[in-house]
Amino acid sequence: MKHIIITGTSKGIGEALAQKLIHSNHRLYCISRQPNQSLIDQDTHLQYYSFDLRETHKIEALFQDLFEHIKHDPQPEGIYLINNAGVLSPVAPIEHNRAEDIVQHMQVNLIAPMVMTSQFMKHTKHIETDKRIMNISSASAKYLLPSQSCYSTSKAGLDSFTKSINLEQANQQNPVKIASVYPGMIDTQLQTEIRSVRKEDFPYVDEFIQLQKAGKLQSPEETADALLHFLNQDDFGKQAVVEHLIPFSG
Repeated sequence: MKHIIITGTSKGIGEALAQKLIHSNHRLYCISRQPNQSLIDQDTHLQYYSFDLRETHKIEALFQDLFEHIKHDPQPEGIYLINNAGVLSPVAPIEHNRAEDIVQHMQVNLIAPMVMTSQFMKHTKHIETDKRIMNISSASAKYLLPSQSCYSTSKAGLDSFTKSINLEQANQQNPVKIASVYPGMIDTQLQTEIRSVRKEDFPYVDEFIQLQKAGKLQSPEETADALLHFLNQDDFGKQAVVEHLIPFSG
């Protein structure tokens, strides 16, 4: 049985990933602030944790509880962590951003994945199985726009962190494979949010509105297919940061 931990499963890519991973040979551990009752109703074995990732000091206890379930499987086929949860706001010139909003953004987008990776490593260190971490990053880490300094910085940090852990694991006897991936432009709540920002706060808002009107955004479902295809590749983790996700044709 594969044990798969996914953050941000209340909607968007996280929900789509969980929907596609519901399987008799998968045990899912879903984490989001608001529980997704649809997922809970579909999978009686699913473990759902209603958890606010801004409370990074509680992640250690969360993983202690989570791995109490996993350790009952004497021969897991694999243990995977998908760090998907993320926030976009604040979107504005940096002088307009409140200190509290900047800190909370970094807690969700960067600190939480770092702590979760640390806990994942700790709890799986002596488990001989296939271990993988997929961090959902963004092209915003590389291609910068005004008023998105928090988002671009958190995603660039996530990429650097992934590269560092990839180096740490390179010579381990039973390494954790880790990769950060840019999923593309997807029609999710983050896109809805960016289209609603005032032009004086984000001068490129019209371009994002046009992308949606022209039908150039991927659906969460097709993005989830491509991400899972990538996650299950034999060479997963060989490249620490993957900037171009290959569409999955089925």
